[in-house]
Formats: sequence, C-alpha cells, structure tokens
Amino acid sequence: MGVEKEFWYEYGGNRFCLERTGSSSSGWTGYIVRGVRLGNACLRLPENYDGNPVVRWHMRDRTPLSMARFLFIPASVTEIFIDNRVLPQLEHLEVQEGNPRFSTDGQMLYSADGRELLYSLGAGWQDRAVVPSRVRRIRRKAFQYTVCGEILFRNPDVSVEENAFDHSAWKERQGDFCLVGNMFYRLNRPVERLRIPEGVRRFHESAFSEAVPEYLDTPVLPPGGSMEKLGGNCYRQCRELTIRRGRAALDPGVLRRARGLEAVHIGEGYRLYSSADGVVYSRDGRTLEYYPPGKMDKAFAIPEGVVKIARSAFAQQRYLEEIHMPDSVTSLGMGAFCQCSRLRKVRFSEGLREIPDACPYQKGGVFEECGRLEEAVLPGKLQYLGSYAFFGSGLRRIWLNEGLRQTGEYALAAKRLEEVELPATLERLGKGALLYAHRVGAWIGTARGLVPALNAVPPEFAEKCANVEWTRCMVHAYHRGGEEREEVFLIPGSLKRDAAYHLDMAWNGEEIDYGEYDACFAEISDPEERLEFAGLGILRSTGGEYAPYTAYLRHTALKVASRLAEERKEEEFLAFLKMGYLSDSAVSKLLKLTAGSGMAACRTYLLKMQEERGGGLNKKSAL
Repeated sequence: MGVEKEFWYEYGGNRFCLERTGSSSSGWTGYIVRGVRLGNACLRLPENYDGNPVVRWHMRDRTPLSMARFLFIPASVTEIFIDNRVLPQLEHLEVQEGNPRFSTDGQMLYSADGRELLYSLGAGWQDRAVVPSRVRRIRRKAFQYTVCGEILFRNPDVSVEENAFDHSAWKERQGDFCLVGNMFYRLNRPVERLRIPEGVRRFHESAFSEAVPEYLDTPVLPPGGSMEKLGGNCYRQCRELTIRRGRAALDPGVLRRARGLEAVHIGEGYRLYSSADGVVYSRDGRTLEYYPPGKMDKAFAIPEGVVKIARSAFAQQRYLEEIHMPDSVTSLGMGAFCQCSRLRKVRFSEGLREIPDACPYQKGGVFEECGRLEEAVLPGKLQYLGSYAFFGSGLRRIWLNEGLRQTGEYALAAKRLEEVELPATLERLGKGALLYAHRVGAWIGTARGLVPALNAVPPEFAEKCANVEWTRCMVHAYHRGGEEREEVFLIPGSLKRDAAYHLDMAWNGEEIDYGEYDACFAEISDPEERLEFAGLGILRSTGGEYAPYTAYLRHTALKVASRLAEERKEEEFLAFLKMGYLSDSAVSKLLKLTAGSGMAACRTYLLKMQEERGGGLNKKSAL
C-alpha cells in the first residue's frame, strides 16, 4: 500500500481532499477523505471518485466544522473517526443501506449488528440519551464532548471501553463517581471514604485512574487493574478495604495488587473467608490467606490453630520484622514471605516437614529476597527445603536441622551466606543451592550434587554462559561412623567448567574418589589454586606414586614447601620433605625459613637430609 497523490474534489456542495491509495500488485484503488471544506450544513461523504470507492474518512485537520448539521455515510465507507470537537453541532446521522460496518438510529452510530455503540452526536438529544438494550459494548470516546446531561443504559451489563465518557457533560454532572448500568465506572475526585452502592456488581478497570479513596466499602471486589490503581503511590493509597456482601467472589491474589492496604475487613456471613484485625483467613480459620502489605505492625504471631499459610500470604510486606509460627502450622504456600523487606526473625513451626519449591517462571521462594533476614534456624522435622527458599535473602548464618534430606535449586543462594554446615542426613542438593558459599562442612557419602550446588550458573544467566566465574569453595569432608579424621575437598574457582564432572564424580560416591578428583588438576588456570590443590594432595601421596600433579610438585618443590612452612602446616610439610623432591639448595633455604618457627620436627628432618646428602651448608651455619 502506498500514497500516490492528493487532490480536492467537489461533491454535494462541499469540497473533499481525497488521497489515493491502493495496491499495485492487485490493481485495486480506493480513496481516503483527508479534509473537508463545507459549503452547506449537509455533509454527504462521496461514495466513489472516477469509478473507485471512497473507503475511509481520516481527517488530518481538526478544525471544527460548525456548519455541519447532517452527516451521510455511504455504503463504501467502512472506516471512520468522528470527533465531537470537529462536528460540535451535528444533529442527525444517516448510514446508506448495505453498509457492512455501520448502522444508526439517527442519533448514534453503531456497528452493523447494533451490538457496539461507536459514537453519539454532540448536539443531538441534548438533555437525554438512551443506550438501547441490544448494545453490549460502548466503544472508546463514544460520548466524548457530548452535551446531554442524562444517559440511560437499558442493558445493565453493558461494557465500556476506557475514555468513553471523557469531557462529557454527563460525567461532569455525576458528582463523586459515575455508574454505568451495574458497573462502577469512575471515581471522579478524591474522597476519604467511599461506599459503593449495593446494586454495583462490577468495576471498570479504570475505576480509580483519576482518584483513590482512603477507605473503600464495596459489595464486590474490584478487578486486578483497579486494585493496582488503589495501591496508588506514596501520596495517595487506599488504606482499608471492606467487602460486605457474603456471596461476593474474593481472590486473595487480586487483593495483593493493592500494595498500600493496611487492613481488609470481610462482612459477616461470608461463605469462604473471614477476617480478624485486618488479616484475611479461610472461613474455618485454618488458613491464613492474606496479610496486608501496608499493615504497620513490626511483629505478628500467627494465631494458634492456623494450619496453612497460603501462597504469597505475606508477600511484599513492608513493615514486619518478626514472625512467630505456632506449631499447628504444617504447610507453607509458595512465596509465603517473599520480598518481606524488613523481616529479620522467623520462629518456625516444629510441625513443618517441607518448605515448598518456587514457581520456575516467577519469584516465589518462600523467603526469596528478604534482604534483612540474616539468620534462620530450621525446624527439627523439616525434610525438604524447596527451590529458591532463601534466594537473594540477607542470610549470613543458617542452622540446618538433622533430618533434612534434600534441598531444591538455589535454595540457599544468598550472597552473604559464605559458610554452611550440612547435616549428615542430607541426601541431595539442588543445582546452585549453595551458589555463594566459600566454606562448606559436609559428610562423605552424603549430599549428592554438592559440586553443581556450589558451581552453577546464576539463574539470571543462560546455561551456555560458560565464561561466568565460579565461586571457589573449600569443603571440609567428615567421615561417618565415629572416625574423627577430616579431609579437605577444594573446589577451585578457576577450574574450567567442562572439567567439573571430575569433581562431581569424585564426590558422589560412598568415599571420595581421588583418582577422579586429581584428574581435574590440569584444568585449573590460576597458579595459586594449582599450588594449593597440589599441596592438599601431599598427605595422600607417596614419592613413587604417580598423580597428575607429581611433575608439578617436582618442578615447584621449593615454592610448595615454602607455602606449607608459612602456613605452619607441619604434617603436610614433613610429608612433602619425605617425597625427596627438594634440592640441596632448597633444603638450605628452608632451614633459614623455618628458623624460630616452632616446627622442630621439620627442622630436624631437614638437618638429617642435609647430613645424608653431605652437601650445602654445614650444620653449624644452618643452626
């Protein structure tokens, strides 16, 4: 489609600016009315020009055509925009029979089937307009700039598009608010208290786009869009909501969209819900459904007898610092305390056996993004800690209970949580569960999935982002069965991602498979981590035993020994000396380094080595 030319055409005593439009491929040509210069009060749009139809009326110029009293729309015109500012004195409208898009009663323009009201005349029926019962929808701007003071709606269930009555005399005369049939259409000005009439059964999405009441008393719950507007901003928000009809539908998810609410009151006899002190519960009181996000109490004790805390019940609460759960609580909904910005302390119910997973498509970890929650003690009977449970929270310390068996993905991925002790009962960890931990205590033969729990791609990145740096972590591995010996399982931060499977296979057995573990040595890129990784292998290696880092230990023998001496790791230092990798000059340098270090056994062995080799500094000078 493309514009070819524009010209003026005189028709019926008026002049019309026509724009030619069409498709070169199909050969079709039509015209658009772009402008009008009136010569009389009768505005008849041309049906065709030079044998081609006039199909649209889209005027660029909004200059009022005050002379026009009558408008005729031919059958060929199927798209039109009428503005009462352009035709302020229009009194009568006619549509040619056979028009496939429009129909009229002389005062209003409808769709062809009469179910949609498209336009009402500005000057016609100045005192009163009647919307017929067949009309199901009033389209956008249909009554803009009309002067009739009264409009009757024969169909009480008629729907209305936004801005249908803007700048109309009817809207200005309605007082505080407008009703369209049984719908609350618009609150026109700010009020402190608003009581919605009993006959109202629904709200328009833009009902509170111009003003918000502080206290709203209504027979039905407004829809989600209206509830968001009730949330308003920091200067004007709805603080209290009362729902008084016992059979009205009530969706706690819709309530949560009004973020400024401090209290919700449910009328007596409500069939599904009840309220106490502004908090919404199920009718039997066993489920806490909704805690207002604007309620200013700093602490809240969930009443005894509550069994379940519903999905997102406390989500985005801005004031609570402390939550106390009675032991009657056995179930938490997804995201129950998500984004509680001031929450610092939680006393868990001892009846909890599971903290649920989050939804993978939206924020929903039970304590996700609770930025001030720094400590948590999990209940003794908990067996499953769900995905994203503490993701993005402020956790610094957490006590995981004996009996915990599994965690979900990113369950403990909190940037400040650097040290975690895992219970011996833990069987499996989800991906990224310990994403930011630097030190972990774990029992050998447990905690399957430990490596991907520590070194996963952060959830905001795609898995293909292989260049994302890992978190270095030192795992202190404990032996079960009463053996007090502890092993160290280093997960290097500079390890190439495609070599991590060696670590995963090494850990996920009944014992640590050091053959698999050592196989990743060559894929560590950081020199300091290579040195540390090799040093940790000294105690389980002998001089004649091959390991991937044997050649490395020979080549860097002095550096390895010096590091062990500086860190006062006497057992490892002595084991390394016995491997025989040190040269005579290296032995001499180490004697000087260990002087006054308190590592007597190591110095004795160094002196013995020097004597046996018969070279280097003599014993006196070394002492």
